[in-house]
Amino acid sequence: MKIRSIAVCVALTLVAAACGSRLSQAKLAAGAGSGGGAGAGVVVATGGNTKGVSKGPTGPHIGTLPLPCGAAPAGAPAAATSSTAPGVTADKIRIAVISDKSGAIKVPTGSIEESAQAFVDFCNSYGGINGRKLDLLKIDAKLFSHLEATTAACNAGVFALVSSGSVNDNQGAQKMIDCGLIEVPAYTATAAKALSDNLVQPVPNPSNKFNAGAARFVAKLHPQAIKKAAILWGDLEVAKVQADRVVAAYEAQGFHFIYKKATSVVPTDYTSEAKAMKDAGVQYVTQVDSVTNTVKLLRDMQLQQFTPEVIDLGAQYYDPEIPKSSGSEGALVQLNTVPFEDQAKSPALQAYLDAYGKIDSHGIKPTTLGVQAFSAGLLFATAVKAAGNDVTRDRVLAELHKIKAWDGGGLQFLADPGDNRVNDCFLYMQVKNGAFVRFEPKTSGFNCDPSYRVDLPGNFGSGAKRKGS
Repeated sequence: MKIRSIAVCVALTLVAAACGSRLSQAKLAAGAGSGGGAGAGVVVATGGNTKGVSKGPTGPHIGTLPLPCGAAPAGAPAAATSSTAPGVTADKIRIAVISDKSGAIKVPTGSIEESAQAFVDFCNSYGGINGRKLDLLKIDAKLFSHLEATTAACNAGVFALVSSGSVNDNQGAQKMIDCGLIEVPAYTATAAKALSDNLVQPVPNPSNKFNAGAARFVAKLHPQAIKKAAILWGDLEVAKVQADRVVAAYEAQGFHFIYKKATSVVPTDYTSEAKAMKDAGVQYVTQVDSVTNTVKLLRDMQLQQFTPEVIDLGAQYYDPEIPKSSGSEGALVQLNTVPFEDQAKSPALQAYLDAYGKIDSHGIKPTTLGVQAFSAGLLFATAVKAAGNDVTRDRVLAELHKIKAWDGGGLQFLADPGDNRVNDCFLYMQVKNGAFVRFEPKTSGFNCDPSYRVDLPGNFGSGAKRKGS
């Protein structure tokens, strides 16, 4: 039976395919800020009373991550005397989250803002960070207004951007630097943001590097199909750059793209594209676009009886709309985080879902990018806690750069956020009978190899920089 994979690498460079590490659980637990599944028989920690948070001899843990949220240490000096940073008071740290809540198309930021709120409520229920409660400002970038959203954050005097994710994040990248903000985003979409100063993210996505693991996996399974590949992308600059990155990385692994096309940002249908690919003998299809548009593409491919051997979707397509859509049976979708289907094995994921379930999400379901937003919150809190009473932007950013091993307690693959190092793992889910099931690896974890990290030929942009850097 043909395997139909779906390789649509997010309409924004998003995350470079699910990743992790072959480190032993003992080494994983020892890594700074790392974590994995907690053992059986744990008890609920005092404080927030959240499922998935355990109490051990060294204090509460979320999965295997020491919980960074809590009251100020006994005997600590008065908080008011130690920090004059914007957004920081004796008992509060004000942060902001920027995401695309409204726009012409459904973009892959669903549950970003909601997950940020879930993290804030979760952390505050344990006492905040060293006793300082978090105060969250929510800002809508509206798909094309990221500069205005960033300006609003600057003018609001927040301490940091936390858990954000927006398609056109290049627009406000330099503004964030110029007004002195630091950021721990859920994901980045452009080089200007991904390679910028003042930013550390739980799922590193440097635009001049690539994780080639999934490409090699598909090439091994389908050596002939990859010689007749196709790529489509929405007519946005960010999507075009990502499509170029995919072509460069995949052709280095033996792929040959015989069909490449930019399509409308809000297309009515993909009938002509489906016919053209079928007539050209395409056997591998990838798209850089929104979930809504990809659902249309799959539908029209099925209507045209175009059944390529491989279709391969990126992390944003781990969305309930995909398995419900016509033409999706057998599709593969890459992930960066532990699948919701594996929540019984992941106390950290249980904690996220429990925290998410306690907020008013307005019917928005949790997503893998929401998990990354929660992971970003934990990463930020870990650095702030390490900074102690000296909560300044430079100090917290320095603590973030010290974190070289991170999986959010078992929420995601093991990554190196401190060095912004490209990831070396992937995980595939497959659509079967209207649901997602594991495909690779079959049972648990991620498929990882340091050799998956590759440099991209050519120039794929540069990051926003501090003046004089």
